[in-house]
Amino acid sequence: MKYNILIILSLLFFSKMEAQNNTNNTENGFYLEVEIPTQKDKKIYLGQYWKENTYAVDSITLSDEGKGIFSQPSKYPSGQYFLHIKPNFYIDLLLNKEQGNIYFYINEKDFRKSRITGCEDTKTLLEYLNIVQEADRLKDKIEDAKTTEQQLSKLKKKVDELEQKKKTFVSTSLTLNKDSWSSLFLKGLEPITLPYPEPKSAQEMNENNSYAKEHYFDNISLTDPRFWRTNFFSSYLENYMRQWVVQTPDSIAAAASQLIGKTQNNDQCFKEMLSKFTNESIASKVMGDENIWAKLFEDYILDKNIDWIDQTQYSELRSMYEIMKNNRIGMKAQNLALESINGDKINTNDIAADYTILYFYDPDCGHCKTETPKLHNGLYKEYKDKGVEVIAINIGSNKQLWETFVKENNLSDWINCADMEYKSQYWMSFDTTGIPSSYILNKDKIIIARKIDEQNMLKLLDYYTKDKNGTN
Repeated sequence: MKYNILIILSLLFFSKMEAQNNTNNTENGFYLEVEIPTQKDKKIYLGQYWKENTYAVDSITLSDEGKGIFSQPSKYPSGQYFLHIKPNFYIDLLLNKEQGNIYFYINEKDFRKSRITGCEDTKTLLEYLNIVQEADRLKDKIEDAKTTEQQLSKLKKKVDELEQKKKTFVSTSLTLNKDSWSSLFLKGLEPITLPYPEPKSAQEMNENNSYAKEHYFDNISLTDPRFWRTNFFSSYLENYMRQWVVQTPDSIAAAASQLIGKTQNNDQCFKEMLSKFTNESIASKVMGDENIWAKLFEDYILDKNIDWIDQTQYSELRSMYEIMKNNRIGMKAQNLALESINGDKINTNDIAADYTILYFYDPDCGHCKTETPKLHNGLYKEYKDKGVEVIAINIGSNKQLWETFVKENNLSDWINCADMEYKSQYWMSFDTTGIPSSYILNKDKIIIARKIDEQNMLKLLDYYTKDKNGTN
């Protein structure tokens, strides 16, 4: 059986809009006049960043003087936008409240001579980019093999001066206009400064880790929806999750939940953050990532009235959650009281083994008929003397068919058991919606792998059963 996965969709619709009447100074609308003399008669796109993807929201054709007007009766959502002419002309804009009377002259030959009016946020961004581009130009010269040592020294000094100028520009902007979108945007581009930029010991690394966990988002407001409409915020989040969070399912789940919790003062940010981590973990093929969305479901969705999750979505998520809530990686496996093929009582958690495989199957299932003997003759025979035990649990109802299957396939040397009367309610504790279904438990009966096929079981057991010298 395959369970249909629900993805909570956080949709933003982008539609192409033709340029409208050239109505200047639209107080509640958007008006942008562009002039690019070097791009006469070219088609130019106005685009938007959304979660670091790019979308065209409008397009016009420039006149034979390189002029054109973008206009619409309503403002665009605040964020980072761009102008693009194929193949490689790009320039960014920052849009906030000022959108009704913008004029943008772009000098491709000397960008420093470009100018903009009616949009202070973009003007600030251009001033910042002038510094960045000058520094990049000098860095290219430093990489040039023809540059002499004397020139290198001067260039490096100049680059250092420009880097300091860039920092001063940002700090001054924040001092003079601390609440402006451009100031907050530029602040967000600045990485945090760790206590030890080049840690030399485990203690220094630990201090960096503790500092980053507490201060990583000091320069970005997680309750400002404008950052979702930039070209860097999503990767900033991803870097935090990869670099500063321990890469175990429960640690990732806890970190994701904490980030979502910090967005609850803004409905849009909460929706985007919850949707992001829920969608990604549901869609992930990485074993253990189900722990992430399950925790997020518990923390923010279960029995909560979220208006953007409809009843159908909620019901499907709830069904998925119920199937795996008690059998996540890191949990202690529920004990099952079963009966062996010989009639003996068996408690699965009483089986002493370094590693226990709970193998759920039905001898009347076509796929199980093929996979069960393969598992026995391959994995089980290789690892049965290395601390691995297999409990083969028949979930079918035909005892005679089961006994015949075990006998014909010579499966009597592993533990064969069943619950013909369904007293254990194994389906409440383990996911058997698709069979065969395998779980690997460690010696303490903690689940270390779930819903895993034979090939990956072999890799996992090979890793776990190696001794300190790297041999089995």
